[in-house]
Amino acid sequence: MDATSSCEKVKVPEWISYEQIENELILLNTLDWNYYRLDVYGTVVWKKLIDHGGDVNALKKWVLEHFEEDPFQIQNDIDCLIKTLIEKNLLVIDQKKDPLA
Repeated sequence: MDATSSCEKVKVPEWISYEQIENELILLNTLDWNYYRLDVYGTVVWKKLIDHGGDVNALKKWVLEHFEEDPFQIQNDIDCLIKTLIEKNLLVIDQKKDPLA
C-alpha cells in the first residue's frame, strides 16, 4: 500500500482554483494551466472533503452514513479518487501534526 492510499488528511494547495458550475466542479492547476472536471459524485466528495477539513476518514464516515452502497466499495472508490487527485497535483497530503496529539 502506498502513502496516497492510506493518507488521513489532505489539503487543497494554493495553486489550485476551483468553482462549481451546475453539478460539476471545474479545477484549474495554475502551475501548468491544466483544468479538470469532477462529475456530480466527485463534486459531492470534494465539497464534503473540504467541509471536513481534508480529513479523509471523516469524509468516508459521512459518505457511509448518507449512501447505501457496499462500504468496502465506497472506501475503495474514495481512496482511488483521493489518490488520483494527489497524482494530478490537485490535492496534497497534509503533513502538519496535530499539536494536541
